Amino acid sequence: MKRQTLQKTIILDALKKLGNHPTPAMVYEEIHPKYPTISQATVFRVLAGECEEGTVQRVYAPGTTARYEYGNRPHWHICCRGCGRIADVSLALSENPLRLMQCDEDYTVEKYYIEFVGLCPACREKADEDKENNNEK
Repeated sequence: MKRQTLQKTIILDALKKLGNHPTPAMVYEEIHPKYPTISQATVFRVLAGECEEGTVQRVYAPGTTARYEYGNRPHWHICCRGCGRIADVSLALSENPLRLMQCDEDYTVEKYYIEFVGLCPACREKADEDKENNNEK
């Protein structure tokens, strides 16, 4: 286990506070006014290291830059294709997804990701309004 530095504590506290699956740039913007000596490179390095340690998860979403969240509970995410907002998804699987997987070769699965893409309520409302406005023309 790596040692807990002040910089790491500040970055992880910001990640917890933001709680919105932030990018490293968002974490940096959160801490920079109060801690201007912490660089963007340090934020990236700490987040990557904490992913390796298992205290932080990298969120994979199509077409987005790296996003992170504090914690390691197993769950999935949905990404809005309109604004890029990411939210947690609960999915009750009665079967382990690895048992459902079939592959022609004998792979050892180390990680897997399930992607959900859709529209958040605000983007869906805007899309509906745009559709109505186009139908009126």
